[in-house]
Amino acid sequence: MHLTEAQISSFHEDGYLRLENVLGTDDLQPVIDEYSDIIDKRAQKLYAEGKVSSLHEDEPFTRRLLLLAKEVPEVAGNLDIMQERGEATFNFLKNPKILDVAESLCGSEIVCNPIQHIRAVLPHRATGGSPTHFHQDIGVCWPDTDSYFMLTVWVPVVDATLENGCLAVLPGSHKYGLRQHAYTPGLNVPEEERPPIKSKPLPVPAGGLILFHNYTLHHALPNESDEVRWSFDLRYHDAYMPSGRPFYPTFLMRSKFRPDALQTDYKTWCDRWEFALMAGKDAVRYRWKR
Repeated sequence: MHLTEAQISSFHEDGYLRLENVLGTDDLQPVIDEYSDIIDKRAQKLYAEGKVSSLHEDEPFTRRLLLLAKEVPEVAGNLDIMQERGEATFNFLKNPKILDVAESLCGSEIVCNPIQHIRAVLPHRATGGSPTHFHQDIGVCWPDTDSYFMLTVWVPVVDATLENGCLAVLPGSHKYGLRQHAYTPGLNVPEEERPPIKSKPLPVPAGGLILFHNYTLHHALPNESDEVRWSFDLRYHDAYMPSGRPFYPTFLMRSKFRPDALQTDYKTWCDRWEFALMAGKDAVRYRWKR
């Protein structure tokens, strides 16, 4: 779907837009299956090593990782897009339905930004993990992106609810410019740096999207459920602007003017990420001091 003029106007006024029923099971299931296989391989290895008491094979996608992590917390580590580099995930990055939405705000020349993640948010009380603090996505970019627009597309793989830690936003906060961030731990805009705007939770069912301006302040509520909240946060922008992470690869996913230059080959994507992670391992990623 392309956005309507009213939706585009709402996005620019509020700094975010919540959409439902953009993606279907046929869009999400391949990624769920891919990560189910990844978790299964990890479970099989840990069980063979005697580190977990059960494979938890009959547990649903939203529970299995949690039960394994209760015995071996590190099983939930290094699951991110660029680390696992799954083909279904790569195909998801160039999903035409997502690119249609992105085109409405970024124009026809769309780059997939390397600052992209899949989040497996474990229940807070079960793991003692720290919540996601208020931040701006521009805060994780180098300063050369400050004058440019970058779109975040937040995709719940399972229903994102008040209980399992949906996102919350400060509507209109993108108009206040870049705020000072700190690590407490994790990137955080302290309360005194936030504009006087009431936080608005944004529950959204699987298949929906939340779009963010790169200056919009947002955070995630704590996961108080007994399940894992899975989601993607993906970023897209005009092909002629900097990425904010020059040592990581960008990929031209849609182009009206240069269709022959599209970078949509899976093997090339894997190779470029493998090289970049090795070559850029010592690069300075953030502008804020840890």
